[in-house]
Amino acid sequence: MAADAAAAAGAPAITLAHRHVFGLKADVKNNIHYAEETQLIYPAGTNAILWLADQKQQKFFQGNEGAEGITCLAVNATKRYLAVAEKCYEGAIVTIFDLVTTKKRRTLSWSESDAPEFVCVAFSADNKYLLTQTGRSPSEKHDWTLIYWAWDKARYMASIKVSNAYNAPIRECSFNPTDSTIVCVIGDGIFKFMQLKDGFKTLPVQPAKLQSFMCHCWLSDDKMLVCCENGDLLLFDNAGEYRTVLPTSPSEPRSATCAISFSKGFVIGGDDGYIRVYEKSDDPKEVYRNTKSIQIEGAAVGAGVRNLALSPSEELLAVSTSTAQLYQLSLLGQDLLKAEEAPVFEPVLTPFHTGAILGMDVCTRKPLVVTCGVDKSVRVWNYVEKTCELCKFFNEEAYSVAFHPSGFHLIIGFSDKLRLMNLLMEDMRTYKDIPIKQCRECRFSNGGQYFAAVSTNAIQVYKTYTCEPIETLRGHNNKVRSVAWTADDSMLVSTGADGAVYEYSVLSEGRRVGNDFVLKGTSFSSVIVYTDPATGGNTMYVVGSDKMLREVCGGQAQNVVQANTTLGQIVLSNSAKSLFAAVAEPDAPAPLRCYKFPLDGYYNEFSCHSAPATRIRITFDDYYLFSCGEDGCLFVFDVKKKDRVVSKRDKENALQPADEILVTRTFLDDKQSQLSELERQVDELSNQQEFQLRHRDGYHKEEMVELEEKYTAEIDQERQKFDLLREEKNDAEMEAEENIKSLAERHAQETQALEGKFQNKMMQEVGRYQKLAAERESIHRSWEGEHQQLMGKHGRQVQEMQREFEEKQSGDKNSIQRIMEEKRLTEDVHNETMRQLEQDTDREIEELKEDKEARLKEEKNDKVRLRGQAGIHKRNHEELKRQMQRKEEELRQYQEEARKKQDKIEILQKERDHNVKEIRQRDTTIGDKEGKIYDLKKQNQELEKFKFVLDYKIKELKAEVDPKNDSIAEMKKQIQAMDGDLEDYHRKNTQLQVNIVQLQNKQKSLQEDIVSQRKKMTDCQTVIKRFKTDLHECVQFIQEPKQLKDSLTALYKKYVPNGVKKQELDSDIQREYNRQRDYLEKSVESLKKKLLKDSDVHRQDNTRILQENVSLIREINDLRREIDYLKRERQQQKLHVSKLKGANKGGSQSFPSAGSQDQATLTKEMEGNKATIEELRRKIEDQMSLRESVVRAGSASPEN
Repeated sequence: MAADAAAAAGAPAITLAHRHVFGLKADVKNNIHYAEETQLIYPAGTNAILWLADQKQQKFFQGNEGAEGITCLAVNATKRYLAVAEKCYEGAIVTIFDLVTTKKRRTLSWSESDAPEFVCVAFSADNKYLLTQTGRSPSEKHDWTLIYWAWDKARYMASIKVSNAYNAPIRECSFNPTDSTIVCVIGDGIFKFMQLKDGFKTLPVQPAKLQSFMCHCWLSDDKMLVCCENGDLLLFDNAGEYRTVLPTSPSEPRSATCAISFSKGFVIGGDDGYIRVYEKSDDPKEVYRNTKSIQIEGAAVGAGVRNLALSPSEELLAVSTSTAQLYQLSLLGQDLLKAEEAPVFEPVLTPFHTGAILGMDVCTRKPLVVTCGVDKSVRVWNYVEKTCELCKFFNEEAYSVAFHPSGFHLIIGFSDKLRLMNLLMEDMRTYKDIPIKQCRECRFSNGGQYFAAVSTNAIQVYKTYTCEPIETLRGHNNKVRSVAWTADDSMLVSTGADGAVYEYSVLSEGRRVGNDFVLKGTSFSSVIVYTDPATGGNTMYVVGSDKMLREVCGGQAQNVVQANTTLGQIVLSNSAKSLFAAVAEPDAPAPLRCYKFPLDGYYNEFSCHSAPATRIRITFDDYYLFSCGEDGCLFVFDVKKKDRVVSKRDKENALQPADEILVTRTFLDDKQSQLSELERQVDELSNQQEFQLRHRDGYHKEEMVELEEKYTAEIDQERQKFDLLREEKNDAEMEAEENIKSLAERHAQETQALEGKFQNKMMQEVGRYQKLAAERESIHRSWEGEHQQLMGKHGRQVQEMQREFEEKQSGDKNSIQRIMEEKRLTEDVHNETMRQLEQDTDREIEELKEDKEARLKEEKNDKVRLRGQAGIHKRNHEELKRQMQRKEEELRQYQEEARKKQDKIEILQKERDHNVKEIRQRDTTIGDKEGKIYDLKKQNQELEKFKFVLDYKIKELKAEVDPKNDSIAEMKKQIQAMDGDLEDYHRKNTQLQVNIVQLQNKQKSLQEDIVSQRKKMTDCQTVIKRFKTDLHECVQFIQEPKQLKDSLTALYKKYVPNGVKKQELDSDIQREYNRQRDYLEKSVESLKKKLLKDSDVHRQDNTRILQENVSLIREINDLRREIDYLKRERQQQKLHVSKLKGANKGGSQSFPSAGSQDQATLTKEMEGNKATIEELRRKIEDQMSLRESVVRAGSASPEN
């Protein structure tokens, strides 16, 4: 713990935060993915980047410490998680990031494998599993091993070696989208399907011929596409069965190295620089046809397509190339599959360097950085706007570059000469060539009046504005690799591959001062100089191949810091508080180090390049740090100081970046002539547009007149059809009424017949009942006699049992007295024992009570104190919460306005396209309508003939209808009466439905309020978390009141920049509010009146229902009494039957038969009564439920 504390105390007070990176790591498998429509994922250096196009920001997913770089990427189907595979010599690792929170979810590594890298990673369709494919391993035991993971639990599930006997490489692996237990791997002569069942089992599927397979993808129609190295496109089904070779395959070597599917087909890209779009074909032999072939920029110089990505809406296609470029094709507003002209690919951010960046320098007066690289280009970047301001390609490679402090001039070292160039608005123009060959280091002085250029082992110093040579500085025996100016530009220090560090006086004809330092056998790569403002002495810091950071003063090494790695470049902050170093270890990643200055050996390390760094620079105000390397990436870091407090006065007095530019007279004249020509063209186009609009308006008016006439005629025809159909409807109604009448008559006849039949049946049942009643009386008399005999016998048995009981009772009394005596003695002993135990227990309870009361008193005092503190914190928290809510609401309003404007623009563009399409469709519709009109005219003539015949029939039917009108009128009266009842029920149902709808709306509004409140709570928690972080940083200055006050002031300005303004209520809003309040009050009064009326109606209904319930309850009670009487009679009959069974069999044959008939009849009658009772109970329950619903509706109406 002491060592950690010491390290923390010695750690630098400056940290670095990734701001932006210009570049792409092209050798990563699947190095481009879409997270959302405007969010793109790609690798740069040792980081994975999430580019937010709408915000023009980058989020960094940093690699693991000790990793050697990214090898492949994968994004799951829901675009929520990112898998980053990294090379590591101890064993390859995969890190799963959450794209929403940008935090690590899991880190996967298989300890049993020594393979240093994964060549491919894939998520399953259900997002639960992950496939990783290893490469070659040093021990050759785990070469090309496929590993199956349950990644959310970080659990290894299965593995298998998938290569062949020749140890051929594997290129890709993937899951079957419909079955996560089936996986596919392809490679050089390898095509395998495997299923996870207690380990991997290889499925018996093979293509027609094994060859070198480059890539594959799963299509939307349950098929799989496999691309071969010779250009053939093979089609397989979902289970891996070979189908066919597409006849439209490009059939050119390495023309299909990557593929991606979309809803209509798939897209492939190859090393020839072409992107080919395939769409489903109606021809079963062709299956897919090539609808478009597009060549990307740079294909002529060997730029091949490496990876493809399609946005979720399939409106954007992203392409990464072998030249480390990132392009994007917008499909919005044009149809890629039908466009006649080839669409233009646009860079996603800006064009990047291809290959290593050799030189870099930063401007003092402008937010610009210049770089040059092996791609023969010189690029000027704006690190504030995050854009490439200018890019120019030359015929030869540029080795070094320097930026003048003013931002108007550049020095570029080429293989044959050194060029001085003016930085113009849209070009770089040479104004002086100096014959210095292969100048690999050049630097402007801090004031810009001199510049130094290295020529092998000599340094030449020139005046900037006259280009006059001042002196040539000599002394090195080998190549000079770095030079640096002192702060006052009076001295120049240099170092080189000879291990020497020299200090020259520029003002004294270039003489060496004498503070030379030479270390034989070491090759130095970078030197900086620091002038102590107190003593004026110069201290130099050099790094080189000896893995040391040396402090040289007076020709002696004063301090040596062990770096344990090769440092390639160093730079000192202008505030002289930190020293930054870039690692340049060959074939290894190059992080940046931040050393505390003066040097004490402690440093912080930040992930950066995937290859050795070549240059490092810092801005004059120490706000930004820049680094470039052999991986072609330019990193921009924010330099954050813990003790940096910028006051308002410092901000106002700070020098703003210059916005002046250099232009030539010819350029201005050309622009002026172009402007005049464009203005003339605009005038011509305006006149042409006005003429076209007038012509189009006239044409549209004529079309409208024609359409009105045509539609009027169609309306007349439709009206005639309607009249005809209405007459047919009336005829059908009359026919239906006649049928109803005949059915009613037949029903009445059938009812009368059934009534007669029922009367006959009832007479028969009455006679049968009288007979059964006589039989029951005879059985009852015989049962009474038998009952008297049984009662006499029972009395005698009771007397005998009573006598025996009295004898036994006298014996038991003696035993009870003896037992009671023993019980009394035992109770005395027990009572004495209980008394002693109670005394002991009471004493212990009193002691515990006193102890607990004391502790309770202390806890109450603590509780009161903590409650007071909590109240204070709660009030502070509520105040901050209210302030943050107001700020969050303002921010949300601004964002909502911007989003609405963007949505409106998109809607208008879509409406324009829709209107053009609709005009075409209407032209086609007009032609179809004219054909239909001609057909309808013919049909109309035929209908006229048919109408004449129907008119004659109608006259005849009218004569027959008159006698039936009387009966129809009578039936209509009955229908009206029934309609009145029906309307009454409808009115009640409507009222109940209105009440239900009101309650549902109320519930829905409450649910929406809950969702909005939850969202607000989440936003507030985010702001609170951010505020806590800022507050924690403020607390760090608790011992320094001034800095604490400044930090609190900055915190207040950050969260309450404009103060709290009271909003005045608009008069129009007040008037509108009063008007709506009056309207709502009137509505409430009318609803109350309506409620009173409805309540009276419901009260009457309730009274009627209660009366019906009372009558039904009376009827139920009567039925229950009748049932009880019948049950008693049935029991008596059963006893009578049992008596008769013991009598004479021959003489009593008729009685049992009569008893059985009587019993069956009673059973049927009881079952009928039970059914009646159940029916009455059901009616009562229905009435009660109806009453409750009416009461609830009545109670809900006053609330509403």
